[in-house]
Amino acid sequence: MFNRPNRNDINDDAQDIRNDVSQLADTLEEVLKSWGSDAKDEADAAKRKAQSLLRETRARMNGRSRTTQAACDAVSCATTFVREKPVCALGTVAAVGIFVGALLSLRK
Repeated sequence: MFNRPNRNDINDDAQDIRNDVSQLADTLEEVLKSWGSDAKDEADAAKRKAQSLLRETRARMNGRSRTTQAACDAVSCATTFVREKPVCALGTVAAVGIFVGALLSLRK
C-alpha cells in the first residue's frame, strides 16, 4: 500500500549529501586560497571545479540529471531576463521572426 523508504537507503542518501557538502567545502576553500595568489590559471581551475561540483550537487539534490538541471537553469535564466527586460526580449523575438521569415522567403 505505502512505499516506505528503506532505512539503509536514507542512510546512503545522507552519506552522499555529507560527501557532496564536504567536497564543496574543500573546493571552495581551494578557491579562496587561490583567490589571493597571483596564479590566474590556478584560480581559474579551482573556480571551474567548484562550479562543476556545485552543478552536480544541485542536480542530485533536486533528483535530476545534470542535463535536466542545466535545462531548468537555462529556462530560469531566460525567464528572469524576460521579466527584467521585456522590451529587449520583444525586440529579440521580432528580430528572430524577421530572420526566419527572410530565410523562408528565399527558399521559394
